[in-house]
Amino acid sequence: MKDIPPQDPHWNSAMEWLLWLQESPDDEELRAACRAWQQASPGHARAWRRAERVWRLSGQLPVTSQGRWPGARRRRAVLIGSALAACLALLMVLLPWHGHGELDNDKGAPRQWVLEDGSRVWLLGGSSIRPRFDADHRHLELLQGEAFFEVTPDASRPFIVQAGDSRVEVTGTAFSVALRGPALSVAVEHGSVRVKDPRRDTLLKGGERLRLDGRDGRCVRDRVPPARVAAWRRGELIAEDQPIGELLEQLRPHYPGWILLQDPALADERVTGLYALQDPQAALEALVQPHGGHVESWSPYLLVIRR
Repeated sequence: MKDIPPQDPHWNSAMEWLLWLQESPDDEELRAACRAWQQASPGHARAWRRAERVWRLSGQLPVTSQGRWPGARRRRAVLIGSALAACLALLMVLLPWHGHGELDNDKGAPRQWVLEDGSRVWLLGGSSIRPRFDADHRHLELLQGEAFFEVTPDASRPFIVQAGDSRVEVTGTAFSVALRGPALSVAVEHGSVRVKDPRRDTLLKGGERLRLDGRDGRCVRDRVPPARVAAWRRGELIAEDQPIGELLEQLRPHYPGWILLQDPALADERVTGLYALQDPQAALEALVQPHGGHVESWSPYLLVIRR
């Protein structure tokens, strides 16, 4: 199932505002706060217009009908969930189909491919790559999301992954590349890679990670246990004193719908543990329960986290 592209960082926020307004259609303060959020940046305004358009086009719950809803809160939740399920189905039609030999993985379980040179690639849910191989080069472009590569050695044909403005060059190694908006992360399980961007040229070896922020050029180089590199391939989410909000972003690609966090303060709470990604709802419950949170399933495509 296709989802809103991760390069739109405001989509989830727009949907949260839309849900809150549907729950409290007569709350003028909430409406004023939503207008202020839309006016805060052009990106907010675009995300809001898109959310409204998809909501209306679903044909399930026109915004103009909100005043006629039943009063029971749970009934509203069920109706919202049904409308969102319809919206998700509609997005498969609205979003463009790229073609051109790309490999795509919709949100949900990771997928694996064997490339023509014998190299293997795993794609996280919501990720896509564009391979272009010829007699002299093995070139792949990471369009979005995260991929793990296990490269067959071939010194005569460099293996190059392009991600935004950065290039990752290898001959034979295993590593992951994640591209989320302007943020790039490269982590090496074994072997070595060279990461080149307009500002620097960095050699990474097994157990090293490089994180780049394309907005301000900030670069962080640190170590990561090789077993933790792309642990999602094994269905594992490993947390080591990390904020729930950060882990939630890592978990979202494994759930085929939306996950909304209604208590922003919960995102800052920190947890440590090993969580199974095969059941994203159970993993969410385990993440938030120690801090008083709980997960409500409003439909097969919507989980809401409350506290």
